[in-house]
Amino acid sequence: MTASDTSLSPPLSPDSITELILSLDLPTPSQIEPLQVSAAFHSIYLIHFDPSTAPSNSPTLVLRVSGPHLPSIKTLNEVGIMTWIRQSTQIPIPEIIRYSATSNNPIGHEFTLLTRAQGTSIDKIYDTLSTYQKTLLVEQLTDHLIELHSHPFTPSYVGGLTLQNNNPIPVPGPPIDETFWQTPDITKYWTSSETLSSLNPANPTGYANYTSYNTACMERYIHAIATHPSLSAYRDLIPRFHAFIAALSSPDHVDELNDVKYVLAHKDLHFANIMCDPADPDCRITAILDWEFSGVVPVPRWNPPRAFLWNMKWSEEDKAEQTRMEGVFEEVCQRKGAGGMLEEMKLNGKQEVMQRVVNHVRAIVEVCPRGQAAEKVGGWRRVVEEGMGVFGV
Repeated sequence: MTASDTSLSPPLSPDSITELILSLDLPTPSQIEPLQVSAAFHSIYLIHFDPSTAPSNSPTLVLRVSGPHLPSIKTLNEVGIMTWIRQSTQIPIPEIIRYSATSNNPIGHEFTLLTRAQGTSIDKIYDTLSTYQKTLLVEQLTDHLIELHSHPFTPSYVGGLTLQNNNPIPVPGPPIDETFWQTPDITKYWTSSETLSSLNPANPTGYANYTSYNTACMERYIHAIATHPSLSAYRDLIPRFHAFIAALSSPDHVDELNDVKYVLAHKDLHFANIMCDPADPDCRITAILDWEFSGVVPVPRWNPPRAFLWNMKWSEEDKAEQTRMEGVFEEVCQRKGAGGMLEEMKLNGKQEVMQRVVNHVRAIVEVCPRGQAAEKVGGWRRVVEEGMGVFGV
């Protein structure tokens, strides 16, 4: 449910960026270069320094200037997640040099300032790679996933990570997802009384478990259906939605639904977010990027949009290639003794039905206010009603 990148800030002047850099007690840049990328949530600038004065031995830093989509939450989550990754794993990621989760700075926007990752994003060179090289990439990614899954979060929760009160240790934060309603679309499609927290699950320290998170989602969807005129045709389902929520926490279902491990997941591991050294015959992964929508999730929800191992192309051949690579991933997991991780990634029967209901209600709430997919929502309603029937409501 991402807002258009037309919500991004107008181009910033070199003078304003230089003022920002100097305010951060960093050297004067030698050059500032806008980077032309199709990013929905931020504008990017390369900040070059004279090598003799470069901070963190990095002659080029990356300034990511955030749009207004999810104020403060997205920046704090990105910083909290990346801090945890660097403290707890060997996964290669850029270093955060400075950040601001407010607009109270010389450029008037939230930002993160990062070291520049070396290499090239894999999507740009994917078609030039041999089958052997692609397998090497899968092996490295599998090692990174094994490492993440070796750090289960106890006590468990569903949410993000954040930093508080200058404490360098990340603590639980609110969940965040690209499917959330975001500020530009709330302004466009909802009344002024609606907010990020009224339309999205926003508990500041996350949710205790899988069912409590899905319950929070359903409560927001019920509010949306009761509020938006385009969703009035679904208001007759509200009593059943409440009964469905009650069923999720009932003794008949709750233990089976919450029978999962909770780990940190990137959630969007397509090949545009993975950098490698194209000159290295072993295709060494140099960095994994874009952690702002990552979070602690039930393991079966580690890859919700099926982004993993996607080369960012849409043809039938490319979809088949992703499926082939998923098979390679399963083979590598078994070879590395990580078959248990594969099993943990699967929803059990009740979890699958619960998630199907929640996903389809979300889809209805997402498209109707926008006037989209009118030919599909009737089928989605039937899926919702059938799923709730499995829970006896």
